[in-house]
Amino acid sequence: MSEEANSVSFVPVIVGGNRGAYSLARAFYEAYQVKTNIISPMIIGPIGNSRIIKHYIQPGIDDLDHFFETIQQIGRDYPNMKKIIFGADDRYAELLIRTKNRFGDDWIIPYVDEPVFLRATNKESFYAICEKAGVPYPKTLVMDEFSLDLPFEFPIIIKPSNAIMYQGLHFEGKEKVFIGRDEKDLERIYHLVRDNGYTDNLILQEYVPGDDTYLGVVTVYTSPRDKEIKLIAFGHILLEDHTPSAIGNHLTIWAREEQKIVASVQKLIAETEFYGFSNFDVKYDKRKDDYVFFELNGRLGVSNYYVTASGNNVAKYYVEDYIAKKKLGVTINTNEALFTMTPKNLLLKYIESDVLRKKVKELYKDGKVVHPLDAPFEVSPKRKFYVLASKFNYYKKFREHPPEE
Repeated sequence: MSEEANSVSFVPVIVGGNRGAYSLARAFYEAYQVKTNIISPMIIGPIGNSRIIKHYIQPGIDDLDHFFETIQQIGRDYPNMKKIIFGADDRYAELLIRTKNRFGDDWIIPYVDEPVFLRATNKESFYAICEKAGVPYPKTLVMDEFSLDLPFEFPIIIKPSNAIMYQGLHFEGKEKVFIGRDEKDLERIYHLVRDNGYTDNLILQEYVPGDDTYLGVVTVYTSPRDKEIKLIAFGHILLEDHTPSAIGNHLTIWAREEQKIVASVQKLIAETEFYGFSNFDVKYDKRKDDYVFFELNGRLGVSNYYVTASGNNVAKYYVEDYIAKKKLGVTINTNEALFTMTPKNLLLKYIESDVLRKKVKELYKDGKVVHPLDAPFEVSPKRKFYVLASKFNYYKKFREHPPEE
């Protein structure tokens, strides 16, 4: 890291306590040896018993008056220092974007303005953007009122267009993304989400064939100063969580080069005028020999440590661009690394491809495997036990909810 960046006095702050929050805090510590301040309703496993985190407990983050009391307290705790603040998920990122004007001059909120954020992250408008930009996406139907008149065959994917509204709802039977096997499934799912408070449109899509290993994630950094893409880091998904409440969470990612997605990413960033970090969920469609794009998330993903592990520390992009004001070079990642939350044997059990199994074994042999929560500088026995228990808990999860194709 440059001496110029290191000479700048700053403190990172994250709202939310998931593993994505810890991954970003870890990146800051590894780059600058600074601790991160985390505002969260409670101290949960990923951020617990850590030597790199200072906690500000805020039970009602959505209560803006109380939230900004905490922000003011952090300001008093770190006077005359730049504070850079992040949201650990969609809801918290949107909160920061919506309240930008309530922060003082010593705070940096590294996100686009609200109209850009909402247009890019709403799935309905995102597919219109894909259409305009000529980027592949699955055949899609936007549903306001219930109908069985579909332009594609079952099974289908059913998901909310408004992820932020849906994230705030809690009800029995909720899933992040539903699979509708037939007309009865579609009707049941439609009424389930409507009866439990979701009022925006639903997205219905054709099912793109292929197991977890056909999925991918693309993390992109675009400078707010010149609007140029500075980083594209592709992650090849090898295994996902299949429990209903966590479906779609990436458990194992192979960071590698993938040129097929570069042109589409460039088109989408240009069309959305998005800057800062964003990430795209994609899937390889063997029928087209190309990747289709599912959504843009207007923040770092929960599994962002795959980017840092591949040699592109995400914290450095924020600091060098927003604080040190350096001119950034352009990187299309070609480095390999394996990000994984699960034990090796469990991962290999669910990878059917001989080629991919061989690659996983090579990455283990070469020492290019990381668990985002298992940092070598964390010495707390309680934390070590939590990380170990969380890894082996996936045996139980996969017995109850195995991957399906």
